[in-house]
Amino acid sequence: MRDEATTTPTDEHAVESVAALGRPLWSVFIPTHNCAQFLSRTLDGVLRELGERDDVEIVVVDDSSTDDPALVVAAHGRGRVRYDPNPEWLGAIATFNRCLRLARGELVHLLHGDDMVLPGFYAAMESALAESGAMAAICRARDVDADDNALYETKSYRTGTGLWPDALDVQSVSNRLRTPCLVVRRETYERIGGYRTEFPHVADWEMSVRIAANGPVVFVDRTLACYRRHAGSDTSVRLLSGTNTRERRTALAETMNHLPPERRGRLGRVGLLYTAYFGTRMAVTLVRRGQVTASVRHLREVALCLGALPRGIRPAASTITPPSVPPLPPASARGAGEVPRV
Repeated sequence: MRDEATTTPTDEHAVESVAALGRPLWSVFIPTHNCAQFLSRTLDGVLRELGERDDVEIVVVDDSSTDDPALVVAAHGRGRVRYDPNPEWLGAIATFNRCLRLARGELVHLLHGDDMVLPGFYAAMESALAESGAMAAICRARDVDADDNALYETKSYRTGTGLWPDALDVQSVSNRLRTPCLVVRRETYERIGGYRTEFPHVADWEMSVRIAANGPVVFVDRTLACYRRHAGSDTSVRLLSGTNTRERRTALAETMNHLPPERRGRLGRVGLLYTAYFGTRMAVTLVRRGQVTASVRHLREVALCLGALPRGIRPAASTITPPSVPPLPPASARGAGEVPRV
């Protein structure tokens, strides 16, 4: 636990507590925007795992889609899925925060409308959190294309399921998280706040670092979720504009705020190198597609990363206020030890 790194939310990002009486164990919230062609697969996976349980709420939150996801919910929701559209277009990150505020469950899973869970996801994540007492659980992911063909599997950060002691250092330098792989206790969001709307591409990265800075994270060493890559995704749009590399570079200053001061210099430089590598990969991908102008946008960001190496990253002036309540105690103080290896 790192008292100097802990944070509580500003009003803009606050997640208020909910009444304990009668609340479900699981809140599965599915934010969606113009991806109805994938939503049936998303719902089928969740209902396969949780459809017979009575301690679950499953909600599709639609951000002004034009492809009528309500029809998909009606056809595939089995009467177990609530459809709750935004009152107006909010954008992805503000929609995530609305999901967190609506969620009543003890465990919250934000599952994008084009992603999927694999068999065993909820059972494994629930068990890992119960055994470890951690603030959040992260599993491995499989990247898939629009037709569910496997593209890549994320690496393991420890052998077997258990507490991830270096989660903060590993995640602070590069985004290692696939969004469908994260389950968080709602009390964690109540303490540290919701997603940062000023980081539309890397808000999930900043969140994963913030969680790791405030308490223990358990790593589930199994591939249990699918992250979809397709032409209509927000990531693909930002690839053409170069904003994903630019946001990674600028967000580094914020992730460094979550580190103890003595580790910021070295890890900041590592983060710059990772971002330069990421931008170079994006540039090469775009050149191969014949999109030279977009490639140059990424290479400019690469040059800025390399140019900053001598001085390193200067932490940003944080917009998150110091804590007014103590952080969650470490897992050992909450009466739980490490999860047995599997």
